[in-house]
Amino acid sequence: MKRKIVIATAVTALLIGGGTATAFATSDDDAKPATSAITLDEATTAAVKAAPGTVTGAELDDDEPTWEVDVYGKDAKWHDVDVDAATAKVTGEHAQDDEDDRAPKSTKVTMSEAAKAALEAQPGTLTSIDLDDDGGWEAEVRSKDGKEHELTVDGTTAKATPDKDDADGSDDADDSDRADDADDNDSD
Repeated sequence: MKRKIVIATAVTALLIGGGTATAFATSDDDAKPATSAITLDEATTAAVKAAPGTVTGAELDDDEPTWEVDVYGKDAKWHDVDVDAATAKVTGEHAQDDEDDRAPKSTKVTMSEAAKAALEAQPGTLTSIDLDDDGGWEAEVRSKDGKEHELTVDGTTAKATPDKDDADGSDDADDSDRADDADDNDSD
């Protein structure tokens, strides 16, 4: 999505500039992967202090060193809390009413336990973990070679397994990026 915005902005600048501007595009793949000086537990603790409730997910933002934490609040609203990945300070928080008025399913396995299981199954850097609709956890881990691995962690047993797409070597995200690139080239 960000790549499309950059391309659209560059094309607009090219058209407005009468063809004298040089257009370029970057990909999220070219960006330096974000890292975190704080732990997932520190990020979620800060988020829950800002918005008391149940943490249902956390993602390390590649664009800036921030943990984006999802909290289902005690007020029955969903809260998006941004936590600085270097200092554990909350840098932003907003709430919205739950459209479906559904609370997240509880699990025996905590997010911390699920993260640990995912990292044991696939060493690297945890970049995302979310509670899924079935009461388990979905985790993304970036291995040292830079590849993204998607895993499912059972909400009862903490057993981590690669997602089917990740296990068979196919990557829907890469396939859709290639299709987007082909579409972008066709529109030139």
